[in-house]
Amino acid sequence: MPTDRIIRFADFELDVERYQLRRSGVDVRLERLPMDLLILLASRRGELLTRADIVDRLWAGSPFRDTDNGLNTAIRKIRIALADDPAAPRHLITVKGKGYRFDGILPAPLEAHDAATFAAHDAPAASEAGQAQRAVRMLVLPFANLTGDASQESLCSALADEISVTLGALNPERLLTIARTTAGRYRATQKSIGEIARELKLDYVLEGSLARAGAQTRILTRLIRCADEVQIWSRAHESATQGALDMLKEAVAALAEDLASTLSEQQRTRLARRLPVDPAAHDAYVRGRFFWYRRVHFEAGFSAHHGIDGEDFVRSRTYFEAALERDPSYALGYTGLSNYYGSTVVHGFIAPDDGWPVARALAESALELDPDLPEAHHALAAVRYFYDWDWGHAEAGFQEALRRNPSYPEAHRLYARLLVAAGRRAEGDAAMERAERIDPLAFQGSRAFGLVMSGRHADVVNEYLAPGHMDHPPLVYQLLATAFEVKKLYAQAVEATVEALERCNQHARATTIRVQWEAGGYDAVLRWYLEDLLARRHSRYTSPLLIAEAYARLAQPDEMFHWLETALAERSSRLCELRTNPWFAPWRPTGRMRLIEKHIGGDATR
Repeated sequence: MPTDRIIRFADFELDVERYQLRRSGVDVRLERLPMDLLILLASRRGELLTRADIVDRLWAGSPFRDTDNGLNTAIRKIRIALADDPAAPRHLITVKGKGYRFDGILPAPLEAHDAATFAAHDAPAASEAGQAQRAVRMLVLPFANLTGDASQESLCSALADEISVTLGALNPERLLTIARTTAGRYRATQKSIGEIARELKLDYVLEGSLARAGAQTRILTRLIRCADEVQIWSRAHESATQGALDMLKEAVAALAEDLASTLSEQQRTRLARRLPVDPAAHDAYVRGRFFWYRRVHFEAGFSAHHGIDGEDFVRSRTYFEAALERDPSYALGYTGLSNYYGSTVVHGFIAPDDGWPVARALAESALELDPDLPEAHHALAAVRYFYDWDWGHAEAGFQEALRRNPSYPEAHRLYARLLVAAGRRAEGDAAMERAERIDPLAFQGSRAFGLVMSGRHADVVNEYLAPGHMDHPPLVYQLLATAFEVKKLYAQAVEATVEALERCNQHARATTIRVQWEAGGYDAVLRWYLEDLLARRHSRYTSPLLIAEAYARLAQPDEMFHWLETALAERSSRLCELRTNPWFAPWRPTGRMRLIEKHIGGDATR
């Protein structure tokens, strides 16, 4: 671990990344706010911080809280944790009328060489002693538009995205960049670098701005070390180039040259090929991705079963189509549309034969335009996994996507699903966790999804209902509903289902489920689910796999197998994960189920 993430004083160690305080190796308990204050003070290494500075940093200057008492309480709890006598403090020093400073920080055992972290990306990943080094984690914040021209927002977005992707592809063993979906959450944020760093466990943040002076464009970037929020590198790049594409190429290449000692010819080719021809097309694509990510990160079976609307999918399609209208040769636009058609099948809106052939054609078009595009390899691999049930070629496709962009979270996530479905659970769990580390805000719940797929339902319940973990995205509640039902905790299953639906604005359905539960228990809820699905099938497409699941949950095997065989004939997408579907577990040893499983994938199993 880099030494600037560990702050030592006396016999204490403050581990900023792990958010832990230890004394002689033993954990010292400290609540969130006192811990935030301790990290803030200790990271300044003796610098005086005024009470106003602390309040602004920890409370963002909120006028709605009793910050004086809150600060006094936090100071008192820190002193208790450190056994620091207020009358004769060794560490936390009160400067009367001014503020506080933290004394006694020990020097780091080794001087950190920040520039070498990036310059030595071609060096071996192991240290001289043979110990593997942890990859440095960096976030590229959305660039600030200082031009006064709102039309330049798309160029600012493209700059940040391309810099992030370029740096992430240099050497993933040494440098991991956080994905754009998480970075976008911090646009115009009031949070400090330190707060963002603690939330995402970052080592460095890169921020930039775009300004205009006459005909010249000025791009300013600076690199911040998160441990002490010190600027360790900056560059001002001025360009008289008028074309947006040329400007992007010039600026991103110059930045990469400065941060890395060499940029191989292959990387230069990849950079030139990946840049968008039209920043407005790229802007439309990014907006489409925002809505696609927001909806695709629901549990597909739960969403289809409860008929959760696909408005965000429709909005994503509109933006992807707009990107291609701006630039018909823009390969990323084709990958976005391919993902849209595939996802609307998996989430239950259209039949497999109506969606997957279109998704395949679009992915192949993207590959023809750009054979090196990671998103195109991922899109085609998704078709092979969900529709062809060709796991060998699907795995090869995911690996090709990740070889070209090891920091591509969606590829890690879908590859993880394939690995778990193929019985390679340790590999799948690792891939799920990596997806969540790369894009922690967009992928909240990825770990829970992996646990449910692996059949570790008790772990999901224990981990996500632990104290301090009560506010989750809809995906986690959708997964908890499944975990509770499998564990026969039916009251909790109803509550989790209602919570998930209410977070998806499905209030009427949530009320009906609660009424069914109160009137007739969980059997009444399950029977209502089945009646709802059968009625829905008369008015719009409804996957036969959903009906098979409903009969399985009601323990009616004859009807279950009938609808399973119908789903097999239709090539229902989620059948590729039949072996991990908890509703069919009681019938898995039967010959009839094994016969169905024989038709579904499996050649990726080791």
